Amino acid sequence: MAARSDAPLLITADTRHEVERLARRIHEAGPRASGPFVPVRVRAWPTTARTIKKRWSAVFDAATGGSVFLTGVEDMSPAFQDVFLDLIDDLQRARTPSTAARVISGTTVSLLDRVTAGTFSERLFYRLNFIHLVVRDRAFRTANRSAVAPLLATARAQ
Repeated sequence: MAARSDAPLLITADTRHEVERLARRIHEAGPRASGPFVPVRVRAWPTTARTIKKRWSAVFDAATGGSVFLTGVEDMSPAFQDVFLDLIDDLQRARTPSTAARVISGTTVSLLDRVTAGTFSERLFYRLNFIHLVVRDRAFRTANRSAVAPLLATARAQ
């Protein structure tokens, strides 16, 4: 389901490497596989509204027809969260479904806990969390790898 959808996806896993690997596999198995996969480390971005808007417009242009992968979303400052939420809505509304980029976000912490603590925007959490994929237990992942592989293969074939 996560691979076949264009809905925003939030991936929570134990490490950033796992999050990115999963994001790439989902992108490659989905309908936007022929488009670019553009990873962006959120912490490395400036926090002024003017600079954010200019850079994010360029990121979404580069990801046209593909996916933007936001890693480290838990590191967004409150100011960045507010500006980013408005910007992402504007950028997605300004594009047709075929030229819009799918937003895939990744984190290693519970963003819901951050929302509850008041350190992460509830609006942004629900905007990024349309589909939430949580992969936390290594033993579970190893035992169920054979069950997950066919699902990715089926999504890729469709």
